[in-house]
Amino acid sequence: VAGVKRLSLELGSNCPLIVLRDADMDAVAAATAAGGYVNAGQVCISTQRVLVAREAYGDFLDALKPRVEAIKTGDPLAADTRLGPMISEQEAQRVDDWVAEAVRGGARVVTGGQRSGALYAPTIVADVHPEMRISCEELFGPAVAVTPVNDISEAIALANDSRYGLGAGIFTQNISHAMRFVQEVQSGNVHVNWTALWRADFMPYGGLRGSGIGKEGPRYAVQEMTELKTVVFHGIGA
Repeated sequence: VAGVKRLSLELGSNCPLIVLRDADMDAVAAATAAGGYVNAGQVCISTQRVLVAREAYGDFLDALKPRVEAIKTGDPLAADTRLGPMISEQEAQRVDDWVAEAVRGGARVVTGGQRSGALYAPTIVADVHPEMRISCEELFGPAVAVTPVNDISEAIALANDSRYGLGAGIFTQNISHAMRFVQEVQSGNVHVNWTALWRADFMPYGGLRGSGIGKEGPRYAVQEMTELKTVVFHGIGA
């Protein structure tokens, strides 16, 4: 019997990125192209859901599409390859199935959506409904689901409408909106004017809700595994 032991678990996510209408679309597109497709999207803090203000929706897609199409796929040993195969052909097929399922439900593929063995093309799926698996489950693949929102209240509500809570990001120039995001979004790691795909090993890293328990990072990992002892001296003379 193992008994009662401390443990720390990081259990994945489907990280949201909120894009408000005052954001710099070129900066957002560059960050999303990096945050959504590194390691073929097989990163726990990969950007999966992008919640974009309706006023900026078309501009965002126009800015993101050429950047994603410029990601060269192929042999991971080739110097110019930016996106290699997924861990298995089965996983690539699963991503393809989820994208096709979203399209049948009314979403549309802006670019990508093709599979060749274990290689899945970097994909943008627009007009995604929050209940679609490509949005509400952990995709863990090279596709980003884009959903229009009316305002920051709806964006935060959708960001929190998940059993996960590992990382989240927002792009805005409005400090009040940024602080509201920081305070209300239920994620363990939040980023203003960047995506969730950023970490330094010394920072406290870990998720909320279904994304795990405990924190990584040298100081914080030690604290997680440390038992405090209370010692009180009573009535001892000098």
